[in-house]
Amino acid sequence: MSAQSETASRILIGASSFADAAAALRLIERIIRELQPSLGGILVDETTPLAICELPNQRVISASGQVSLAPQRAQVNAMIEADARAFRKSLSHIAETAGASWTFERGIGDLLQKSLDIGTASDILVLAQRKTHPVRGKVVLLSSSTASESKVMDMSRLLAQNLSADHIVMAVDETDKRLDASGGTGPGHFRTLTDVLSRLARINAQAVILDLAQGPVRSIEELRQLVDVARCPVFVFGMSAISRTIEHKVQIPPAPDDKSHFNGE
Repeated sequence: MSAQSETASRILIGASSFADAAAALRLIERIIRELQPSLGGILVDETTPLAICELPNQRVISASGQVSLAPQRAQVNAMIEADARAFRKSLSHIAETAGASWTFERGIGDLLQKSLDIGTASDILVLAQRKTHPVRGKVVLLSSSTASESKVMDMSRLLAQNLSADHIVMAVDETDKRLDASGGTGPGHFRTLTDVLSRLARINAQAVILDLAQGPVRSIEELRQLVDVARCPVFVFGMSAISRTIEHKVQIPPAPDDKSHFNGE
């Protein structure tokens, strides 16, 4: 068993459609025999598409520009059920072919939040989205200046090797005043996360890897920005770091007999 397989024992794939899940599953299929993980999948029914179905005479625009009436809720539910069956079937096939255990579940709400909630028990969370560029892209590792050789680096190199893709490391060092948005002291070095995201938006990537415990991404809001920019599956390590951030931000409401609560003080 390789060093990678010792650290990547549980992988959860979160997706809002089978098309998105399929893009991530294809990547996992290339590396599963080396990692030997257990697999999990969660299909999240996001609330926005379902809410559109409740609006009378609501029209939608397809990718081809055609305008049509929004589908009925029953039609959307049927599509979601079909996606769930396809996701479950593909997940089980990949896992069973590699002799790995697997689980599958459904959720409703925000994909990122739901995946993070479930993914805290996993070593790696893969936020699935279909790759938008038809040409094979690069494998990108997001890092910080203080990060050392780790399982995250191992994963990014493993993916790049098995996908025959270029491997790019993008590191943030906010203390280095020599750096500008384009790097400054060398390729792949940036002063802020904003600079990294701006550069990533111009890269054709087929996978992005990061560790929330090491940075530079450290919050749900920053992770959401990254996922939007990446336009490909995002491999997330260190979910427990997000959990600690959430716990510190939770505000405990005052007890019912607390007079200041009712006086608005």
